[in-house]
Amino acid sequence: MIADAEPVFETPRFGRMVVSLDRTREASNREHRSTSTPYATRTLILADAVAWSQEALGARARWQYRGLDATGKDCYYEARFTVVPLDGRKAVLVVLEDITQQDVLASEAAAVGRFQSVLARIGAMAVSGVAVKDLMNEATSLTAEALGVELCKILIPRESETHLYLVAGVGFRDELIGSLTVEGGTRSQAGFAIRERRPVVVRDLRTERRFSPSQLLVQHGAVSGMSVPMMVKDRVYGVMGAHCKTVRDFTQKELEFLCTVANTVATVQERWRRDETQLQLYHRLFELVQDGVMLTDTEGRLLEWNPAMERLTGWRSDEVIGRTAALLKSGKHSHEFYARLWRTIASGQAFVERFVNRRKDGSEFLVWESISPVKDPDGAIRYYLAILTDLTERERLLEAVRQAEQIRLVGQLTGGILHEVRNPLIGIGSLATYLAEKAASDPAVRDSCLLIAQEARRIDDLLQSHLQQLPPRAFDFRPCDPGGLIEETLVLLGRKLRAAAVQARIETDPRLPHIEASPTHLQQVWMNLIINAVEAMPAGGRLSITLAGAPGAPEGVLAVFQDSGRGIPKEDLGRIYEPFFTSGKARGVGLGLTISRDIVERHGGRIVITSPSDQGARVEIWLPVRQGG
Repeated sequence: MIADAEPVFETPRFGRMVVSLDRTREASNREHRSTSTPYATRTLILADAVAWSQEALGARARWQYRGLDATGKDCYYEARFTVVPLDGRKAVLVVLEDITQQDVLASEAAAVGRFQSVLARIGAMAVSGVAVKDLMNEATSLTAEALGVELCKILIPRESETHLYLVAGVGFRDELIGSLTVEGGTRSQAGFAIRERRPVVVRDLRTERRFSPSQLLVQHGAVSGMSVPMMVKDRVYGVMGAHCKTVRDFTQKELEFLCTVANTVATVQERWRRDETQLQLYHRLFELVQDGVMLTDTEGRLLEWNPAMERLTGWRSDEVIGRTAALLKSGKHSHEFYARLWRTIASGQAFVERFVNRRKDGSEFLVWESISPVKDPDGAIRYYLAILTDLTERERLLEAVRQAEQIRLVGQLTGGILHEVRNPLIGIGSLATYLAEKAASDPAVRDSCLLIAQEARRIDDLLQSHLQQLPPRAFDFRPCDPGGLIEETLVLLGRKLRAAAVQARIETDPRLPHIEASPTHLQQVWMNLIINAVEAMPAGGRLSITLAGAPGAPEGVLAVFQDSGRGIPKEDLGRIYEPFFTSGKARGVGLGLTISRDIVERHGGRIVITSPSDQGARVEIWLPVRQGG
């Protein structure tokens, strides 16, 4: 109780509490929640009571004080002031309560709340793909605020742990961030934390003996601080430090918070380094690969364009990035072709086809293009990756190979003809020469025989000079009806079919599309197959022909020829495409299937011949609906 500026009475506990405050009056201060104005302790309580005695009877006030107890630890008190009557005058009743434990718990709860908020913020940034440097800057700023320290920094090793690079920080001079290299090793607090692979807490750097004070910290007035290694498993990626400019005892929760932040940043750094390594490898492959590679977003806008694409198209990377891949369109493909392309890749499947594209100079080039979706781990399509293999040179080489094959076939054919024709020619010439010598008495007969011998030699010369090379015929691709061509062929071969007692039946899907083909060459294929079937059924039989659309991509037509003949022996199936291999046929030179396969392949199709046991021969020919698509 206080009256007239003097204590009237006090309880022993009040006296002990005030005494403990008096002992530390130099270090004590009063914290008024609204003003935070420091005062002396016992004198302060007395002054506050005297001031409050001027209020009306019953007026109440509540103020809080902080000081040091007898052991030197922080203690917190709450004083409640009430104006009461005393012997006809006003007095102030002061009730002093120790709220140290309550205040500590409240402070810890508030700190935990701050820590959790900061960790949530940093965690959200870590999974959002933000740049590592931005994450580090934000982490140091948020950590300094949550811990109530003036300095916070992140150091990462350079070539070794003996030198550390200041990559982020708050409270330091701006020009040092991102440019300063400090000493590491065991002679600094940060280096000591890295070597020991455990947190290092310093209460007063001025009295520290485990390592030398960092010049960076000394220059910025740091006194107390924590340094923790940034670790992922057993690997250290750097060190994070929090420092203040006064002596301070950091709590275990504060240390655990700093460790969590440091390890979170290290995890992001480790992931970034792994991704960066993969990205460097990708870019190296991207630069070196000989095929053209382009990356687009889901709208088709170009994001990447490798050097091979520049060589292939004439477009530089800086000219096409941001534009769409439509700049390569040549006009050779229909809208349905591109609609099928987008349906395929949008469904998550790869689209693989031959494309006729256009260069920057307007010239066309042929490529084999594979377009694949690039997906996120959750399956969402992020990009489309296209790989273009130039077929221009390959097609030229294939054409050269085809011509060489034809020349080889013609050479073999010529050799066969010369062998079969020259023998009788030689005999005729020899006989004519012999008769000319015997007919000496008759000049007319002699001259005639000599003429026969001369003409035989001339025919021999003509065979050798004119059958050296057969020029290839050009393919004239245009829309045509494959079923109609087969029906025309059956009409042309009608007499042969009737004479051989072969019944031919054709079934055509009414929805069968037209195809781009060379009608003359395609009809040659049909004719070869039908004649082969007739010759395989010398006693008559059945020939079934079906045409239908082939499912899948690319769109095509499937023609199947099935005869009821004797079939093809297993040992002959591997040789049926060899020139002059006739499989026992009585007529022909054995070039029909060789030529037919070449025609089919030049249409972009394929031919498969099988011979199931006791079921005759079966020929399947698949042809694309459109050339280049």
